Amino acid sequence: MTETHDDGGGSDGVGSAGAGGAGPGGAGGAPDAACDELPAELQGALDAAVEAQRLPGAAAAVSIGGCSWLGAAGVADAEADVAVQPGDLFRAGSITKTFVATLALMLRAEGLLSLDEPISTYVDGIPRGEQISVRQILNHTSGIFDYTGMDEFWTAALDDPDHTWTPAELIELASSKPPYFEPGQGFAYSNTNYIIAGLLIEATAGEPIGELLRTRVLEPAGLAHTYLDGAEAALPGLVHGYGRSRGELVDMTSALDASAAGAAGALVSTTSDLSIFYRKLLDGTLLGPDELAEMTTWVDAPFGEVNGYGLGLSRRESMLGVQYGHDGGIWGFTSASYYAIDSDASVTVLVNLEGGDVGRIVDDLSSVLVTP
Repeated sequence: MTETHDDGGGSDGVGSAGAGGAGPGGAGGAPDAACDELPAELQGALDAAVEAQRLPGAAAAVSIGGCSWLGAAGVADAEADVAVQPGDLFRAGSITKTFVATLALMLRAEGLLSLDEPISTYVDGIPRGEQISVRQILNHTSGIFDYTGMDEFWTAALDDPDHTWTPAELIELASSKPPYFEPGQGFAYSNTNYIIAGLLIEATAGEPIGELLRTRVLEPAGLAHTYLDGAEAALPGLVHGYGRSRGELVDMTSALDASAAGAAGALVSTTSDLSIFYRKLLDGTLLGPDELAEMTTWVDAPFGEVNGYGLGLSRRESMLGVQYGHDGGIWGFTSASYYAIDSDASVTVLVNLEGGDVGRIVDDLSSVLVTP
């Protein structure tokens, strides 16, 4: 759920475009000869990253111009020694936030909510809700404390992994801590904001967020391998996620109930689906120009490679140009999915280790695309 947040061999990952290799795809129509050179180089970079970071496994999707590639390395199940496949499901963590912000902006386009109205207009029971705008919730300038930064939350969650958390419980936990700052007077990434955003969406649309996500985003975008865990039936194929304790892998796949992440981070997806989502979001397929303009109105957000935050969307500099997308971290998993509009290049990396350096892998794969 947090924005920032070890051995396996490489899978083959080379073949037709639909089977984990490179081939024509995306936009631009790059020559087939150029596509033919990419699979081995991209797979080599992914294999090297898995080995260097001592990751259990990773999957990646890369596309630029007319070329696309899906690859995987390492293991999906360390105990059974089952290899990761390019189409495997991973927890996507805070990438969920872009999906939730997209829903909010869809409702804004329909006149059901205003970004600059107080959150108390739509949702009761939010401390200082009459002072905090919807926009400040979505771009993390509300000052509301992050419940995942509290020892009290982790102690309770790990003591009772099967506990189903309500949004009200998580908000009450966060409100027991003083705010980081007055609304609008700074930036502080807080998962509590998106727990509130989930309540906002349900209150304004009158439907459960899982149903709204499926009918308004997943189905229109053709994302058949994505779901909001805990809000709808799970799909088969989730890889095992791990942490480390004293150098040993610890299986964290089901360490907490999905409700502990909710609208802040409970999405499960694949590299291919996430790459498609960000392309369709940023090319105007899912949102109109006014909503995209709101989403890409940036506040300074100096953490990691990210240097700006919009509404559920991060901006980072890269050798491919400015990339737009999001990172994610959740128990057992780390993720990143970015699209560089100017170079028509998308890079998505999903790792089944908590705290994996996915930003570095995004850069490693990006470097393959710009190397002569």
